[in-house]
Amino acid sequence: MFHIVIDSAIDHLQQYPNFTVIPLYLRIGDKFLKDRVEITRDRFYKILSSIIDTFTTSQPSPEDFIQVFENIPEQDILVLTVSSKLSGTMQSALTAAKETTKNVKVLDTLNASIGGGLLAHIAAQLREQGKNIEETYQELTKIRERISLVAVIATLKNLVRLGRLPAFAGWVGGLLKTVPFIQIKDGEVKPLKNERGSPLAIFKKHVEEIMSTVDKNFPVAMAYTDLSDDIVEYAKENGAYLVQVSPIVGAFAGNNAYGFAFVEGGNP
Repeated sequence: MFHIVIDSAIDHLQQYPNFTVIPLYLRIGDKFLKDRVEITRDRFYKILSSIIDTFTTSQPSPEDFIQVFENIPEQDILVLTVSSKLSGTMQSALTAAKETTKNVKVLDTLNASIGGGLLAHIAAQLREQGKNIEETYQELTKIRERISLVAVIATLKNLVRLGRLPAFAGWVGGLLKTVPFIQIKDGEVKPLKNERGSPLAIFKKHVEEIMSTVDKNFPVAMAYTDLSDDIVEYAKENGAYLVQVSPIVGAFAGNNAYGFAFVEGGNP
């Protein structure tokens, strides 16, 4: 049995045994707060509109990872991180892996939020099937290439401000005053469209268009920043896991954001 570790920029779909989340840091004012620990989802979304233009983020340190590794009873530890193109978290994990006696394997999910959460869910399933850490790592390396996360978000400006998108993308979204529709695939955020209308209506339209490309052998997941009866019902209709995104992700997405993660059809 191996232990699974993720960082808090990955939103896991349910609770799992032998599973640990390492928090990233959210700077609000002069305070660095541990994501999901010192700033909860409920508290964060109440203040999001007031800090949306000023927050910054920081990755966990190698020492944060080492402390967690040393407190895990299992010798084998599989670490799944948010895309290395979006955060330096993976580098901290790799540095820590070299400084522990544990057998640590670190895998870049090439995604974030429920995209990474979907990969973590598959990892837990493979472990339940009796796969060891090496077998699971190899399977996940193949599957991650097929995982896609699409989302309707409130604004592109924080992705630009903190270096996750080039300035031109944010300028276009702001100029048109439309709702950005994005994709995270192959580790990068890719703006796809800017549309006018209700964020949830736009989200539903795109999910319905995408459904024919989904590999039904794997689960699907939906995410939100602000809960509504509509998104709860829509997730149920589509048999999707439903997750409120962590503060570290919600800070970039803004209010009234929705996401859909799935494995694309075809052979791994």
